[in-house]
Amino acid sequence: MKPDEALQKYVWKEYGQFTLFDPPDFDPTTNRYFANLRSDYPIFIHDDRNPADYKVRVLKIHSLGGIYLNDNLQINRELTTSREECDTNLVNLLKLWREQAENIVVSCSADNLMSINRFRNHFTQIDLIIDYLKEFDKITALDIRGYPSPKNRDKLLRYIKLLKELDIVREEASGNYVPGRQFGFLEKTTEDYDQFKHAVLSHVIKNRYITLRDVFKLTILEKTIGIDNVIYLPELEIEEPIHRRRKSIASLYKRHYERRIDPFRLNNILKELVRSGAVSRRGSNYFGQESLRDEMLVKKRELPPLSITPLTRFS
Repeated sequence: MKPDEALQKYVWKEYGQFTLFDPPDFDPTTNRYFANLRSDYPIFIHDDRNPADYKVRVLKIHSLGGIYLNDNLQINRELTTSREECDTNLVNLLKLWREQAENIVVSCSADNLMSINRFRNHFTQIDLIIDYLKEFDKITALDIRGYPSPKNRDKLLRYIKLLKELDIVREEASGNYVPGRQFGFLEKTTEDYDQFKHAVLSHVIKNRYITLRDVFKLTILEKTIGIDNVIYLPELEIEEPIHRRRKSIASLYKRHYERRIDPFRLNNILKELVRSGAVSRRGSNYFGQESLRDEMLVKKRELPPLSITPLTRFS
């Protein structure tokens, strides 16, 4: 029996139908073969204008783990990725696939999202910092100590640190905070102060949405971005508009985010996304906005393939 034959027999027996393997490599120093496990995972995509006519796209997952064989072609189960580990890795990689798409959607839609009025009220601290720098050109330690509430003072400092990471704020050797290079760039490339502040918030959302959500616990954008994402997710795979009605959007949202969205909230979010230009609507169908989708596809093509970083025992 050849190594490929032994591997094929083992994979058919131990793993699911979507698990494949690469040709094995032999390491003469250990007298072992190693074969990378991967998957061509099917994504079924349908358009609500004709639900019976669906398309299949393959999500290529380049690494799920690996199989080790000794020179007698016996499987080393202690080193080999188990079926359970592969299943867990697959679930995690599908989650990563969704999160990568979400990051792309946020990055390309940030300007549109920031034109939704109710979101602006949740960035008061950033507004305060930008207004102060615009007026006085610096924020001193004395200014920060003037904040009466220690809790709000700490919150202000966290936002200053966030803006510092993006070079919107720069810290001087004296400890004062002054406008950074990105502050000046955005100021020069916008026509008025309202546009400038909008550009600052868009820049923050584009580059630090995950931080705002997970560290700052700013979840106001979460459902809106989730709905935006499930509209674009199939379009990023098929690279063309996919028309979805509300029922399909709600179903996809539940599948990808493992929670329901009530019809009133969904209706409100869809109206806001259409009004802001983040998505398009034709009759009862919703689909991606063409120029945004094209921008998202450029970013998607720059991403590395999906894979699990090998554990130490695979080295």
